[in-house]
Amino acid sequence: MRTLHLRLPEADRSHPILIDSGLLDRCGELLVRAGLGGPVALISDAMVMAHQGERVRRALRQAGIPFVELVLPPGEETKTLSAAADLYRQLVRAGLGRDGTLLAVGGGVILDLAGFVAATYMRGIPFVSAPTTLLAMVDAAIGGKVGVDLPEGKNLVGAFYPPRLLLIDPTALDTLPTSEWRHGMAEVVKAALIGDPALWEQLRAAPARWAQPPEGRERLELLERAIAVKARIVERDPWETQGEREQLNLGHTFGHAFERLSGYRVPHGEAVAAGMRAAAVLSARLGLLETPDLPHELEKLLQGLGLPTRWQAWLSGYGIQATPEEVIEAMGTDKKRRAGRLRFVLLHRPGLVRTYGDVPPEAVRQALMETA
Repeated sequence: MRTLHLRLPEADRSHPILIDSGLLDRCGELLVRAGLGGPVALISDAMVMAHQGERVRRALRQAGIPFVELVLPPGEETKTLSAAADLYRQLVRAGLGRDGTLLAVGGGVILDLAGFVAATYMRGIPFVSAPTTLLAMVDAAIGGKVGVDLPEGKNLVGAFYPPRLLLIDPTALDTLPTSEWRHGMAEVVKAALIGDPALWEQLRAAPARWAQPPEGRERLELLERAIAVKARIVERDPWETQGEREQLNLGHTFGHAFERLSGYRVPHGEAVAAGMRAAAVLSARLGLLETPDLPHELEKLLQGLGLPTRWQAWLSGYGIQATPEEVIEAMGTDKKRRAGRLRFVLLHRPGLVRTYGDVPPEAVRQALMETA
């Protein structure tokens, strides 16, 4: 079992990240070992429970942990304040007190929502996270950002609330459709561009090789490297006060606008992929790139992974028609704004990105036109 330690300034918020096959089958034992053997609220969605539920239930029973199961519908539309309020009431009815633990098993939506509930229920109860998608394993689960969406934008209500324990079991990926793997690969590409140039070269050299889940050690290594990039940045800027953690938003200023225009119907990984391509073209337009071929190389890699690179054509496949001006308008409620200005994470070369808040609107519009 590989153990990474996410070390945060507040010692009680530092936590281990365990990476190993079969962790879901041992989650009860691991909770007890971490001092979290009291009553547990297991929060997941119906699709995840159909595939992983029995493993988790068996592990909790074997460890002698009493638990209540709260199952939600899958999908981004579940990540709302009303869903959080409903969970609060269910926890009260189940008699869960401050000695209880919330165990979240699922993708990014479940982890964000359940973590937000854990952060706010009775002013905070222990939280354990067990991501079951690639996207959640390498991104959503790392760093303690939890929250819910508003109609005006994604993740506008939330908190920093790291889990006590993070369990990453690569076998959970075996039951996912290939499309879910590809969506997660968008975040792996993002991690490579931000902080692992060698991983970028490895991905770029053979895109088709990574379009489906690799086996065994190769899969574990991919997870470890992508997770390590985010963990390093979070450790240096855990509460996003130094500016460095903003680098993790590469592609997200564009991507969140695409999601909002779709009513959050498009997959997050696809939105990030299209957003990264737009960010790369914007970087080129502003004369920032030290490697001029990067937008083309990124496009080839994303296409090889089965991810979108032309945002307008991609959105039209979901029945959504949008103009560059509408995308820019949809960016208006992005929570990354400072002093009313949008902030873009832009590329210099693989391994070097920076955040800019003074990007000319016309350059943004031209980048959107070029990548439509």
